[in-house]
Amino acid sequence: MKMAPGFFWGLILIFIGLAIIFRIVFDVNLFRIVIAVVIILIGVRILLGKSWIPERSKKDRDTFFSERTYRETPADRTQYNVIFGKSVYDFTGMEEQLMETVRIKIDVVFGAAIIRINPDMPVKVKSEAVFGGSRMPDGNTVAFGSIIYNTDSFKRDAPHFYIESDVVFGGLEVISK
Repeated sequence: MKMAPGFFWGLILIFIGLAIIFRIVFDVNLFRIVIAVVIILIGVRILLGKSWIPERSKKDRDTFFSERTYRETPADRTQYNVIFGKSVYDFTGMEEQLMETVRIKIDVVFGAAIIRINPDMPVKVKSEAVFGGSRMPDGNTVAFGSIIYNTDSFKRDAPHFYIESDVVFGGLEVISK
């Protein structure tokens, strides 16, 4: 679901249409104004000494306007974000014997997330959806509200893998394989 090129070209076409309307109706040349603003922004950026290219690290857990797949064992309190994109989280390779409870958070806004879990591992998933949808392996779904799913090996007082998710105008699917 690569939306960046479509989003970019959509904005360009909207800008060109607005520029034509402003030129005809108000006799204002938006192209010259935009070029002047860009030159000013370049000057400010040079004065501040910041790079135009955003720095990304290997620990980046955000998906914006793209697709990503994560195959890792997350640390406790790891947070993932999906905004206008799609992410697949494959946690099937995690060890079944957890020494302590591992809590992660996955937020989905105008996007989609797929979480793959090992059914033999103690896992608890809590998802809250607002104008979105969450589907669990047992077939339960929610579009507005909360849903909780536990694997058969989940015990409340024992170490487990806890996934908390907020879904807004998006979709979340948990697959147990």
